Amino acid sequence: MSGQNNEITHELSKALKHLSKALTISIHSLKADPDAKKHVGELWESFLSAFFSQIRERGKESKINLLHLISFSNIRKY
Repeated sequence: MSGQNNEITHELSKALKHLSKALTISIHSLKADPDAKKHVGELWESFLSAFFSQIRERGKESKINLLHLISFSNIRKY
């Protein structure tokens, strides 16, 4: 694996740790206050929307569509 691949793996691993923490906080928040469901859902929706928008915009700029590299059918298996 090249140095750039190692860097990608490292950064994605850090991102996953941050997302895992956000998931844990979200679950604790919903357990403590079930009425927060709408707000927590909006936070996640906003995050995912921004993330996919960023992928789309960077893809247009670079002419590399990262979403075409991903098999969403494989993701759904999890």
